[in-house]
Amino acid sequence: MAVPLALRLLLWQWEQNPLLRGRELAREAGCLNCHFPYRGQEIPNPGSRWSVVPRFEAGNAMMYVKSKLEIEEFIRFGALKAWLEDPQSSARLADQRVRMPAYGDQLSDAQIEMLTLWASVVEGVQIVGDESSTRGRQLAREHGCISCHGLEGAGGLPNPRSLGGFIPGFLGDNFPDLVESRAEFDEWVKTGRLERLERNPLVRRAWRRQALSMPAYDDFSDDDLDALWAWIQAARNAYDQ
Repeated sequence: MAVPLALRLLLWQWEQNPLLRGRELAREAGCLNCHFPYRGQEIPNPGSRWSVVPRFEAGNAMMYVKSKLEIEEFIRFGALKAWLEDPQSSARLADQRVRMPAYGDQLSDAQIEMLTLWASVVEGVQIVGDESSTRGRQLAREHGCISCHGLEGAGGLPNPRSLGGFIPGFLGDNFPDLVESRAEFDEWVKTGRLERLERNPLVRRAWRRQALSMPAYDDFSDDDLDALWAWIQAARNAYDQ
């Protein structure tokens, strides 16, 4: 029994959120070509300040940006405004081999805002959350949750033969259908399944067929679950628009 195409498309539509749209825009605009290079090896850039094109998720964001505003300047102008206005810095930019394009004339303000949000989250610049949600985010990273559920739980990563063809995240409109209460969230994490959904024949068949299955984290403490839940709520409040 195949999953109807209309259902798959609807599930994907419900999964959409600003971070997924920002990632797709980054791919379409060519950002990933340089900032997520092949095999993760930074592209050499003779003449530049760092001799390479900075790679995202390398932990070096603090070397070239201090805020979301500076990320927006890079996207809009191809460099920080202060560099462009300084003759020495401007001359150095002109001499470097690979030059960041200015997207201010190519993308709308809304698209630039979307890219800025995505890049700032990728680089950990001004990430939202209090102490509890920060611990939850760290737990999610340490236990591999981010690898499947995506950046800040944005979802959308492939899962062949699953109900929607992707791994659901914690943002978007799919989440309230998958998790109707805190108790159901705990059940998902502890067992990797949800009895309520497993009673549906279509869901049960998809779960048997899907390439990737949710593992059971039965060793998570109540404090761990509290922190994970706090992180998800903080992410939904910040990014689920």
